[in-house]
Amino acid sequence: MTLSDLMIEHSAPTLAAIKGGSLISLRKLTGKGNFSRRELERKGISFFPLSNRKGDKLLLVYRKGKLEEELKDSTAERILSSLGYPEGPIEERLIHLRSRFLSQDFPHEVGLFLSYPPKDVEAFIENRGTGYIFSGLWKVYSDKEKAVRMQASYEICRRDYAASYSSGMPLERLCVMA
Repeated sequence: MTLSDLMIEHSAPTLAAIKGGSLISLRKLTGKGNFSRRELERKGISFFPLSNRKGDKLLLVYRKGKLEEELKDSTAERILSSLGYPEGPIEERLIHLRSRFLSQDFPHEVGLFLSYPPKDVEAFIENRGTGYIFSGLWKVYSDKEKAVRMQASYEICRRDYAASYSSGMPLERLCVMA
């Protein structure tokens, strides 16, 4: 799959400005894709490369302002602070996230950078992934109805973007200005 294909598959809600961040595994990457990174950046999309201890390459696709706002949640702030994340700019937090990926198998606070509800991220960490009330894109511990609606909106967005992209609409046109 090209990077364009992977972005449609895994980052459509971020391109649509519905959520602050999306994570793409580059394991299936076969080519760059045909999009202008500069045009996506002009529309508010940023990219941050990550990799884990196994050497798998990951790419965080995010909207800086939206993600910064999401991370201001008091539960998110408490989680990040307890794990040594700096309070400064998002770039410093991403550098810390990168170091966490390199020092452990999978830092579960990454869910905060993927716009998962902070209370669910906190409960996942505390319960070690058990005791959830619903599982979809993430394990849900509170407000199942809201989580189901959010996940459904992400899936509708992904399907709509995939259909438009496969019909010839360029990635740059699918990315909204935010």
